[in-house]
Amino acid sequence: MFRLLPTRKNSQRRHPLRRLMLGWSKRGWRSDFNSEVVDLVKDPNLVGSLTKSATGKLLGLRLLLSATVLLAPSVGCHQARKNGYHDLASTIGNDTACIDALMCNVDAGAPPETFSEYSSPPKTLRSVDWDDQTYRELTLGESVELALTHSQVLRDLGARVLRNPDATATRENRALVETDPQTSVDAALSAFDAQFYALGKWQNNDRQFNNRFFGGGSNAFQQDTHDYVAQISKRTATGAQFALRSVTDYDANNATGNEFPSAWQSQLHAEARQPLMQGGGLAFNRIAGPGAEPGVYNGVLIAKVNNDITASEFRQQTRDYLSNVINAYWDLYFAYRDLDAKRQSLDRARETWKSYEAQKTSNRRTGAAEALAREQYFRFESELQDAIAGKVVQRTSAGNASTGGSFAGAGGVLAAERRLRLLIGLPITESDLIRPADEPHEAPMIFDWDSISAEAVRMRSELQQQRLLVKRREMELLAARNFLMPTLDLVTIYRIRGLDQNLAGDNSALGEIGTMDFQEYEANLEMRMPVGFRQAHAAVRHAKFQISRAEAILQEQQRQILHDLASVVAECDRALVQSQTNLSRYLAASEALQVLEANRNAGLPVNLEQLLDSQRRISEAQTRYYQSLVEYTVAAKNVQVEKGTLLETLNMLIAKEPVLAASSP
Repeated sequence: MFRLLPTRKNSQRRHPLRRLMLGWSKRGWRSDFNSEVVDLVKDPNLVGSLTKSATGKLLGLRLLLSATVLLAPSVGCHQARKNGYHDLASTIGNDTACIDALMCNVDAGAPPETFSEYSSPPKTLRSVDWDDQTYRELTLGESVELALTHSQVLRDLGARVLRNPDATATRENRALVETDPQTSVDAALSAFDAQFYALGKWQNNDRQFNNRFFGGGSNAFQQDTHDYVAQISKRTATGAQFALRSVTDYDANNATGNEFPSAWQSQLHAEARQPLMQGGGLAFNRIAGPGAEPGVYNGVLIAKVNNDITASEFRQQTRDYLSNVINAYWDLYFAYRDLDAKRQSLDRARETWKSYEAQKTSNRRTGAAEALAREQYFRFESELQDAIAGKVVQRTSAGNASTGGSFAGAGGVLAAERRLRLLIGLPITESDLIRPADEPHEAPMIFDWDSISAEAVRMRSELQQQRLLVKRREMELLAARNFLMPTLDLVTIYRIRGLDQNLAGDNSALGEIGTMDFQEYEANLEMRMPVGFRQAHAAVRHAKFQISRAEAILQEQQRQILHDLASVVAECDRALVQSQTNLSRYLAASEALQVLEANRNAGLPVNLEQLLDSQRRISEAQTRYYQSLVEYTVAAKNVQVEKGTLLETLNMLIAKEPVLAASSP
């Protein structure tokens, strides 16, 4: 677009405002006109001449507004964000620097602005030197502490952060709900905020009439008017609306019947509107909020319940996250124990193979015996490799067969260690391998069913959320019944008037208001109603169905939770008995292998297949013993999960959450 820019010679002969207006373009003000604008603002004669008429007032306002834009400091994108609503450069000045910078990044494909520090290459089966490997001993308490320290995002084990990032829980979940501009408590309270309104209007009329009657006694009618309105209004919790209003108008015209050639009229209004039926009352306005419609309720109490539901959901998400951390910790513990068992089995198989290989060389054993011993060795070597590296398979995680996750029993130190690192927020790979320092539970535990079942019903986050939902549905029913009444509003207005030649001072409109000579009062009743209240009746029935559904779900959730609690208590007992049985099995297998090895070392005849089978049995029994110990430990943790007391067991309390443990069932 071309711009008409005056030369300096011509610009000196033009009116300063004309020069100012020619300096504007879509790209903003020309810098060589800035000094002229400053001079114009500083010139009292020019500003005074511009404000002598209605047109001059309007031009003067434009001048001052333009000067404000020019004198405001130019701000960049970050400064604009900091100032917020003070960003006049982007509103009046149409500064697009911020959005242009963003769009340049978008057009470039949104490349990463910063690069995080990548971890070292992963440890693999061929890269790990177990003889020189160093370890970092980590207790369960330290793992939980690290997880909470590095848990901006509550991680899971299904890569939800990639598959469905919007559903991923973060620390900001509660803050997002509490600051939602549409549904939060602050949003509901904002409906009761005082509202300020102001209006300034300037008008000049110059017209001819064929009939003097319509021109106020003159065929040529000329008029200069100003209108000013200032109002502050407030809605109360009962649904009432109060307003204080100042109305001032100036009228200068050539009508022959005027008492004054020009006059100011000022009014002070006090207005109140109180709903007497529909929309009135503390209960309705706290539940539904002002201006509610059937089925749409956004009052303060509804927002408060939604906040509490979100807090309970966050507690549940934190519980699942920490449950996964504990699961990963014991997965890694089992992986190390499984690796030890496989390594011992490989050493025994190597010794047997070398012995039979030597006997084959001296023709004391057949080639078949040596081949069987060699096959057993490579079998254990394959199992050892899996115990070191691990496979990419489903491991113990929340929601797997139980709320807290049933132990999967998958080995693999490197895979389990990476998984634990992912959950607790440590670098995926470091020189030191994490090694659990705690041992699993071995002592028997006895649970008081009446106590833990009552605790589960009281403490489970899922039940708390559903109970809050039932209460919200009951509130919605109360609000829906309000719409069965007609709208009946009482409206009252009180006015004081003043009229004179001047606005203030002697013979002024404001002075006449002070005399209280002209007072007016108005009261009316307004009523409207739909015939039949079809929508209101539908809203009431819908609210009742919502309550019935929510209560049915609550009852079924309680049954499900008691079922799950009974299952993990039974699992805990089973795993304890299994650990004792597998310990006896391991001791028996060890004794059998020791006898066979002693006979072989003494030169007595030993059945090879029996020897190899004993080696397999002791390896399997050792793995099963530690597996049952970890199953018992995970099951004991799951009892706390099903009771809803895992966070309390870990001595954790989420800020701003209600302390339910002290409440009655």
